[in-house]
Amino acid sequence: MPAKVLPDKKRFGLFEQYMLKEGFKKLSSAEFSGSYARLGLQAPRQREGRETGFVFTANGLTVCVWTTFLENEGQAREEDAGWVVITEGDKPSYYSHPMMRTEGFLRKLFRSAKIAKERVLNRPLCPDCRAFMKITRGPSLKTRYWSCTGKTRLHHVQTLPWDFGLSDESIIFLKALRKARRDYRTSLKKNGKTVVPAMLTRKPWQRTQLIDRT
Repeated sequence: MPAKVLPDKKRFGLFEQYMLKEGFKKLSSAEFSGSYARLGLQAPRQREGRETGFVFTANGLTVCVWTTFLENEGQAREEDAGWVVITEGDKPSYYSHPMMRTEGFLRKLFRSAKIAKERVLNRPLCPDCRAFMKITRGPSLKTRYWSCTGKTRLHHVQTLPWDFGLSDESIIFLKALRKARRDYRTSLKKNGKTVVPAMLTRKPWQRTQLIDRT
């Protein structure tokens, strides 16, 4: 298991500059608190401080980047993981794999945020009805694809691969990342071990209420 390397204030400052340059917006204290109140969110365990988050919105989808870095304390949480989430309205449609704070954590988080930004900017239109296609769960954990079922009986089910619209650079990065995960799982199997996905073992956030805004 790689050693834990928490990002310091200087490195995080550079990360923030790159995120803002990419068009991400840092969540203010009021926006952070407002999201909790509006969605009635309750953390799975006691968490100290306010985590720095960034958002990017386009084509009806929002990329949320959670950094584990505490704004006021100027340091990362001791125990946590980075995440990239894509939401449609108040509904999460995609969660990245959790990103452990090891060497190169911020670089990996930034790259994952850029790829998620690419996805929402290139959200495909249905070739049948020209509506935005939706992020759809695939046959296994974490897999996604784009789909549209339409609103009439004459509409054919349309699907596109999850990596639709991504740049060659992003495809190369994702292929390497996925290969590394496959190799890791293969290595564990050879040693008689199995990988239990984090989403099946972690205690989830709870939504205690949802205020109707219609």
